[in-house]
Amino acid sequence: MGKLRTGHLVEAGLWLGLCLFLYIYSFEFEKDIEIYKFGATAWPRAIILLMTIAALGQLFHHWKRGDEVSSEIIDAATHDDAEEAAHDAHHEDIKWYASTFGLLLIPFAYMRIPDWIVALLSAEGTTVHLIRIVCAAILIGIFIYYMRRNMVGAILTLPLFFAALLEDMGFYSLAPFFIIGVMFLFGEQRPKPMMAIMALIFGLLMLLFVKILFVGLPVGNIHPFYDIGSWVVTVLQ
Repeated sequence: MGKLRTGHLVEAGLWLGLCLFLYIYSFEFEKDIEIYKFGATAWPRAIILLMTIAALGQLFHHWKRGDEVSSEIIDAATHDDAEEAAHDAHHEDIKWYASTFGLLLIPFAYMRIPDWIVALLSAEGTTVHLIRIVCAAILIGIFIYYMRRNMVGAILTLPLFFAALLEDMGFYSLAPFFIIGVMFLFGEQRPKPMMAIMALIFGLLMLLFVKILFVGLPVGNIHPFYDIGSWVVTVLQ
């Protein structure tokens, strides 16, 4: 049994049991869709497959390594040097918490401030798009300026900011920058590997969602982002 414990088997059994239940339940809504050749169950079953692979991968990891890695991580996190490093990085400083809170406010600022400006100016048409682009550019600049001073806050903020911009800017325009941003925040700063990994991940996402699952990702509401998203979908389909 390698280094497996009863808890590992129970955890894997629960996840695999859930996957089996969801797969059986998917037959309840299995039907053909005119515009999608794989039918209504393709996307849910793809998620179930990924959950199954993750559960089996976790079980294999425990079989090979047991709790060794987890124990090492916990020991490192509770070590005096780690606590001292956190103190040296000012992670206990009130200014650090304030900057983290300020960074987390950026996505919500984009969700509200452009609407306030549009209402105040009674703007319409292309003016609305221009206001949103200007607000997004300013907030992105603020985020980039402060992220080097608070990488943890930036890591927490980036997914929220990506989600806030998604409706206006679209997945196809934003995803490459989001992928690069995640890599940068986690320590990768070599341009060539970053570009190569970004292209690979973005290509796999396009293959999965657009070509295989035929899922309609947001194309954006603002020009030229809408045009970019529509062009990508047209080319891939």
